This record gives sequence, structure tokens and C-alpha cells, in this order.
Amino acid sequence: MIRKALAVATLLAANAAVAAPDVEIVSAEFGLFEEGKGNEIVFQPSAVVPRAVGQRYGWIIEVRTKKRSLAVREEYVLPDAAKAKEADSQVAKNLHIPDLRRSQVSQRQLVPVDGQIVGEWSVGPDEPAGRRRLQVSIEGQAAATFDYEMK
Repeated sequence: MIRKALAVATLLAANAAVAAPDVEIVSAEFGLFEEGKGNEIVFQPSAVVPRAVGQRYGWIIEVRTKKRSLAVREEYVLPDAAKAKEADSQVAKNLHIPDLRRSQVSQRQLVPVDGQIVGEWSVGPDEPAGRRRLQVSIEGQAAATFDYEMK
């Protein structure tokens, strides 16, 4: 009986170790990256990104992990495209071409530095204004959802 209880306890402990996540998300913030003094980059939390070409923005996520690199997946939805002019032929009216920029996915490996990983972009010349939602997953687990506006 004691042997059986010991075997069950060992099995439960082994399963708990397997179920523990490889990555713990400590905190997550979205905002702007600005040039500081010297080579310093300053992060300012914000839910609004100025629509100025070259403006740097993104997120910082603090993690606890023993892994050297992390699989990061970002999925975001761009604002609705402006309405196109009405098609002039019946064939064109029946033809639907999806807007492939409506939802974009990025996947990459990031190396934690001082317990943080960073996702950064800069505003391009044709960047549309509007509200967006960015969902970040790390090692297959939901890490953060950011709602922001480009204006």
C-alpha cells in the first residue's frame, strides 16, 4: 500500500513538473520608443501612436524563463480599408478580392535580455490611421493583447 501511494505521488509530481510553463509572463506594456541621451532608447507607455513617418513603437514583455530564445507570434488587425469606388460591370461587382493586409501575422525567435523581450516597428509613409489590436503569443501561450490607435 505504501509503495503504491509512493508511486502515485511520484507520478503526480512528474506530471506537475511537465505541466509547468517554460515561460512566465511577468508584465507587458505597449508604447513609443524615443531617442534618449547618447545611444539610450527611452520607452514611454502609450495607447496612441503618432502617425509620423519614422515614429518607433511596440511592446516590452518581461518574462521569467531558462530558455535562451523564445518563439514569438504577433497577430494584428489593421483598420478597415477605405471604401473602393463602386464597380461598373456586373462581373466586377460579383468578384470579391479579400484585403490581405486586414490581419497580419509575424513569427520570430527573440532572445530575452535582462528578462525582457521587445517587439518594435516604425511608422511607414503609407501607414493607415485607425484603431488596432495586437495579440502576442510566446511559446504558444497568450502573453498580451494591446489595443492602440494610430493617429
